[in-house]
Amino acid sequence: MDGLNTEAIGPTPLGYLLLVCMVFLTWFLPRRAALIPLLLTTCYIPLGQTFVIAGAHFPFFRVLLLVGWFRVLSRKETQGFIFTKMDKVFVWWLAVTLIIGSFTQPSEFFSRFISCCGQVYTAAGTFFLVRCWLRSVDELVSLLRSLAWMIVPLTFAMVIENITDRNLFFVFGGVAEYAGIRDGAVRAQGAFRQPILAGTYGATLFPLFIGVFFQKDRSHWQVVLGLACSVTIALVAASSGAMLALLGAIVGLGLWRFRYSMRLIRRGSILIMILLALTMKAPVWYVFARLSEVVGGTGWYRSYLIEQAVNHFDQWCFTGSLYTANWAPAGETPPGNPNNTDIINQFVLEGLQGGLLKVALFVFLIVIGFKNVGRFTRIQVDLPFSYRVIVWSLGVCLFSHCLSFCSVTYFDQIIVMWYFLLAALAMLQIEYSTIQQVPTVDGVPA
Repeated sequence: MDGLNTEAIGPTPLGYLLLVCMVFLTWFLPRRAALIPLLLTTCYIPLGQTFVIAGAHFPFFRVLLLVGWFRVLSRKETQGFIFTKMDKVFVWWLAVTLIIGSFTQPSEFFSRFISCCGQVYTAAGTFFLVRCWLRSVDELVSLLRSLAWMIVPLTFAMVIENITDRNLFFVFGGVAEYAGIRDGAVRAQGAFRQPILAGTYGATLFPLFIGVFFQKDRSHWQVVLGLACSVTIALVAASSGAMLALLGAIVGLGLWRFRYSMRLIRRGSILIMILLALTMKAPVWYVFARLSEVVGGTGWYRSYLIEQAVNHFDQWCFTGSLYTANWAPAGETPPGNPNNTDIINQFVLEGLQGGLLKVALFVFLIVIGFKNVGRFTRIQVDLPFSYRVIVWSLGVCLFSHCLSFCSVTYFDQIIVMWYFLLAALAMLQIEYSTIQQVPTVDGVPA
């Protein structure tokens, strides 16, 4: 069960101790808090802590998924589960990932099949586990409050890494001992495989903590702490991609005032893209290159990669492709992988791993997520501001991830947070149906 690029050193004694604690908590915590160990493992345990069994990789978060599903099935925690439209599309995406993805390179079918099984295991295990355990917006708010506390030690560790150039998570393996440096800036990465992934982790949490801040039932200072930590993580990662995701979150939150005009804004955005396409000498996707001239980073290569995907459409459109060396500028490929150029775009990667059908389903999942958020904008029931704003923050978080997908692929444990978000967005459809049918008292569903 591969699907993850790891440099496993095997579990250390400290790693075993942490895993035992997380397994214990996963089994015995109340359902609404049972996801906390998985979230803790996601942000603190690098992929170096991995069991390798007959070539199949089981990093700690995959072990917790297995424990979680044993619990769900033994306690019948699937009772009351209702399939939503997003659930059904997600299942189709899983099927394409496994079936078409296995034929991406027929000469290596078995290894591709094992790799795709790993991807499906992580995706299905995380998504449907969250769907079983996360059943309401109130439970989501409670979980996010806990997450605000969780990332405090991670923030301190990354700040120390930024100052000393030493990564404290190196002892677990899977991450470099010394932080990378670009343009004189130390790029902290914490437990993540790359600084941009660590920074994206912080940036995409920012809008969620803003949504929690406006809840009325608790004090705000712990959420403010979470906000400060999320911004700090994005900053010390020194990644233009993470900063773009954070900027997108700020813009998305600012659009709250125009939430009833989003259709007009979407159409205006399309019109702007058309105008850019007509006025720019280069294709419109080279806007990333223009942005990098201002904020720095590898914007030119991001644009170039999209252009190569378009120019080589026939190479990957049916079953994907595991050979992209012919896309590389000047024939340069990453060390140790002479058959491929560096793929730093999640949308392009989806196509390469399952053809046009897979990337179409991936985009469809995103569209459904935005639609589920949009329903609460137009709902006629008099919902409180605090409820509407947390739902809006989920849409902003989705937007931030989409921006991040244009500059990085999620190839480490951050993928857990992506499936967590999709499951939360699927849960909104259940909430919407319930609210539409249940009367309210003082603006709150009875």
